[in-house]
Amino acid sequence: MRIEQLRYLVEVAHNGSITLAAEKLHLSQPNISNSISALEDEIGLAIFTRTRSGTRPTAVGHNLIQLAEEILVKWDQFGEAARLNSSLINERLVIGATFGACTSFLPKLLTSYSEKYPFVELQIIESHPAEIEERLVSGDWDLGFIGTPEEMAFKDLVTEKFMKCRIMACVGGKSPLAAKESLSMEEIIGHAIIGTSEHIREELQRFGPIREMFHSKHSEVSKRVISEGLGIGFYLDISLKNDPYVMTGNIVPIPLQTEHPVEFYWLHAKKRLSLACETFLKELHTLVPQLLRINA
Repeated sequence: MRIEQLRYLVEVAHNGSITLAAEKLHLSQPNISNSISALEDEIGLAIFTRTRSGTRPTAVGHNLIQLAEEILVKWDQFGEAARLNSSLINERLVIGATFGACTSFLPKLLTSYSEKYPFVELQIIESHPAEIEERLVSGDWDLGFIGTPEEMAFKDLVTEKFMKCRIMACVGGKSPLAAKESLSMEEIIGHAIIGTSEHIREELQRFGPIREMFHSKHSEVSKRVISEGLGIGFYLDISLKNDPYVMTGNIVPIPLQTEHPVEFYWLHAKKRLSLACETFLKELHTLVPQLLRINA
């Protein structure tokens, strides 16, 4: 008995015809007919009754076909689980991500993923939401991660919202603001700003002109400047839990009086995902509950 024989049984039963089943399976009619006959001889039971009007299951055949369907479902589940857990995936995976994603959950996710799938060639490109969406639709990139303070709709992409974070103001440990329980935008506007998102920049500008002293895409450089007490920076709470600057007291995160939540989406084109994409999203869904527990 072979697994393909069970597939032939199910397909013939669904179509009521060996000829139609052969067409759907792209096999010859004698191939399927002989295979089923060999199985019937092996088990000593007639599974089908063959007539001019079609091929119909016998009473015992009906029960056997139901069992065959259950076995095939389990077989396919087994194959999918083995496929997704193979460490030998050898593909290229290009991911576009916003700054917030790059400085929060992505480093830990990349580490755990690379350990499990060492032969996947990963390329991470920091970008803004509009370009990420465009590159995914065009097929240039495989996956996207966008953090945004606004509800977004992506009509040409498959998306899922998977995590919410808060923006925190970060000051140097020796700053006179370090003892504050929260900070308002009015308080912040009087100090130098050490890099920020467009969203926070717009919020600050509602209270006056901002003095952006230092701007860099390298978060570690910005944190060093903040730790020296030269200004205020902004980071997501999830990225600060085990941050060395925070743990040593060189940077103090302070909640904003008006909360500014950021919601994260993953996105991909409306097509069958590569194995590398599927396993990356699987690893993400494993990691997110851990991050949320740490951040609680």
